[in-house]
Amino acid sequence: MKQSGNEQEVIVLGSGLGGLVAGTLLAKNNHPVLLLREKGYHPSYAIKGYHFVPFSNFSEKRLRLNLFKKISQALNLPLLMGTREESRQAKVSSDKSKQRAAFQVVLPKARIDIFPQRLLSQKEWKREFPKEVVQIDAFYNELDQIQPLLQVVKEKNSSPFFPLRQRSFTKKYFPFDPFPKEEMDKKLSLFSREFREFIQLQLISWGNLYSNRLPLSLGAHILLDETNELNPDFDLEKMEKDILGQFLRSGGRVEEVERVKKVTLGWRKGFTLSMEGDPRVFRSQFLIFNSPLHRVSSLLGKKGKELLKWGKKIKPFYVMIPLFLGIHEKVIPVGMNDLLISILDLEKPYGDGNVLFLSLSPKGDETKAPEGRRALTVESLMDVGKWEQTLLVDYQQGVMKHLYHLFPFLEHYIEFIDFQWASDHVPKWSYSHFLYEATSHFYWREGVVPMSMSKNIYFVGKENFPYWGLGGEIFSGLTVAQQILKKYS
Repeated sequence: MKQSGNEQEVIVLGSGLGGLVAGTLLAKNNHPVLLLREKGYHPSYAIKGYHFVPFSNFSEKRLRLNLFKKISQALNLPLLMGTREESRQAKVSSDKSKQRAAFQVVLPKARIDIFPQRLLSQKEWKREFPKEVVQIDAFYNELDQIQPLLQVVKEKNSSPFFPLRQRSFTKKYFPFDPFPKEEMDKKLSLFSREFREFIQLQLISWGNLYSNRLPLSLGAHILLDETNELNPDFDLEKMEKDILGQFLRSGGRVEEVERVKKVTLGWRKGFTLSMEGDPRVFRSQFLIFNSPLHRVSSLLGKKGKELLKWGKKIKPFYVMIPLFLGIHEKVIPVGMNDLLISILDLEKPYGDGNVLFLSLSPKGDETKAPEGRRALTVESLMDVGKWEQTLLVDYQQGVMKHLYHLFPFLEHYIEFIDFQWASDHVPKWSYSHFLYEATSHFYWREGVVPMSMSKNIYFVGKENFPYWGLGGEIFSGLTVAQQILKKYS
């Protein structure tokens, strides 16, 4: 195909991590790649010396070190891999992190730290659920029995990103699953509501899937995965900037566009993308979607049936609404973790401020907040169908009620509150912060949505592996790039 300014072998639509990883690996292998980003979409927000980054799950704040190393090696990024001295310091830091909680779960009657090592977490739940200790021990012992199965599968696994495996014809139609068929909701049905919610909140904290029917084996992997330490100083924004730099140095191009109006498929010319309010068109042989599936499935018209098919299998249940606050350090309760998930009322749905994900900037980090202050990012949940009809000013009241419960006297120590970023950004097609529900059964080690949607169309959004958070996006991006490269080998 002839190459001109708007004709590339590959177009990546969206600026998320999955598409960025795929585009960078392809560009490094001398394939022309064009990354189309949405004009006016800003993945972070800075104001009055504070810096905020919206997030979808805690894996975007606490990435596992083995994933960090794999993406560094795959993209040959020394800035990510670091020097030998930096590696030594990282080892010291990770040793300390084993004694530091990854995040906190706050229930109406309990506050529980979740540690990378389960023995430390075990002391926490035994303190908070003394009447259910015997039952809880039996529950975790049963999860422990799944671990040897996971290890056997890992040793035979063809994918470097365990526990996921690459799809093949044989495994697709004749899957072998050594794991128990029981689901989490049945296993937890005899426990108190408080403990059931404690488990559910942990499961959704690491990914973007809301379900009471997760396979027991998936629950065991999420709750008990101690195979690799967490990176306590992980900065997703910095990593994405480093990868973008590598993408540009490798010959990749970036264009900003308002909105894609239509994608047409030609037999020989590949895909043609036309824009709203822009006379330019962009053409490519391969197309990688890196925007939420429900926001791009209509672009292909009649040709988009495959996207619509998969879009029906996983739907956004809640949209995550970010609220940014600048607060005084002195108002933060003793023992509160920098990351926590909290539920106010066990009898109510998760929306309208009843469940909050909180991220506090590190204490003393003046790149994130002025001295003596902290940047507080609060992600609350709203039913997707309510977004168009709800005024954020009214919605904010429920969120603030929950925050005042967590931070006594908070109203006297707030520098500012900002909801404007959410008003401006949630409607955009680049906005990717959703909590999904799967509408049908799926085999968790192969994902919910396939990365190869149809001929030369690929998808690397959060819906591929919504239960695996950032790791799923990294896996999707690398795998899609490898699939495209194979077509040239």
